[in-house]
Amino acid sequence: MEEDLLALNSRRRIFEQVSKNPGTYLREMEAALGVSVGDLQYHLGQLEKGGLIYAHDDGKRKGYFVANEVPFFDRQAISIIRMRTPRRIIIFLLMNPDATFHQILKEFRFTKGALSFHLKRLTGSGMVTRGKRERESTYRVAEPERSRNLLVTYRASIADDVLDNLVDILARI
Repeated sequence: MEEDLLALNSRRRIFEQVSKNPGTYLREMEAALGVSVGDLQYHLGQLEKGGLIYAHDDGKRKGYFVANEVPFFDRQAISIIRMRTPRRIIIFLLMNPDATFHQILKEFRFTKGALSFHLKRLTGSGMVTRGKRERESTYRVAEPERSRNLLVTYRASIADDVLDNLVDILARI
């Protein structure tokens, strides 16, 4: 069955793209492979029906994973770290545990509403926890070691200078 699904060169290329870039999104694949969205959707659907890939829907878009390559519990985390803003907030919190809302706001120069939105999504996903220090909310990465490992493991599939700098720092520790 697997051989039949991967017999088409275009489908095999899509499968290889998902394998090299776990959590990749439709538009990323469109740009990387030069395949139309319609063709991608069709082939991804066939690969998913055949059990070769899994689509993780984070509520906004789907990230694609090769079935059985990425543990279930890592899929949501990878989907989050593939997004630039949440990834950068996580990196900041890894370097500054228990940062206050205002410290994060100062670092990123978001509007309060935008930062609240991102922190709500990150706490809702379980990647970030919220605490209190006096009258102010503080934030920290829930599982820092796991998050560091995911960032290091999937660094190659994410183009980000900030992530590259963090991995370099972690390598020296």
